[in-house]
Amino acid sequence: MNNYDDEYFFIQKSDGHGFPSLTPNEDTVERKYSFEIQSNDLSPFVFFNGAKDYLRKIGVTAVKSPPEILFDGTDLVVTSAIREKLVDMNIPGLYIHPTVYIGDDGSWHEDYWFLSFPIRFDCWDREKSDFSDTVLDLGGFKLHSVYTYSLDAKLLNDTPLEQRLLFKLGGTLDAYIVCHKSIARLFRGNGANGAKLVRIADF
Repeated sequence: MNNYDDEYFFIQKSDGHGFPSLTPNEDTVERKYSFEIQSNDLSPFVFFNGAKDYLRKIGVTAVKSPPEILFDGTDLVVTSAIREKLVDMNIPGLYIHPTVYIGDDGSWHEDYWFLSFPIRFDCWDREKSDFSDTVLDLGGFKLHSVYTYSLDAKLLNDTPLEQRLLFKLGGTLDAYIVCHKSIARLFRGNGANGAKLVRIADF
């Protein structure tokens, strides 16, 4: 049986200093962008660096150019190059919407796309993972605080690989986006591209 905990990675924001912390503008917030799928012919989502003033206050120099991958919570905002490769893979349930990032200098970066999964894939093993018994009901989701993860091997065995290359993990407050090792190269940049990959077995 496969050791899926070694095959999958959480995609997380890089630990590097100076990366933007995305904050949606008022119009984007009102559109409930995180939960409601919207047609691509509607206006792009717009984000700016909500940590701009804080970074300046603590003396951290913001990166001069925004990285390939930005983070809105655990959701991803990626460049067109990454988006095109994901589209070619026909990832089930992946929601993509055009996005603009407004840099600290006021410049508009329009080569971005918001990625999310309105439907989550709950595939962590309750018997092998370490988690809190307290359940939080949030937006209709039953969520746990999970301390260590192990994936449900039987469920993944029963799910074709092409349907589980990339997904948002369900049933957990973390709600990380998870990628399979076969496509990890798209998100791996040793932190330089704005993201880091954490093997589930090492979480």
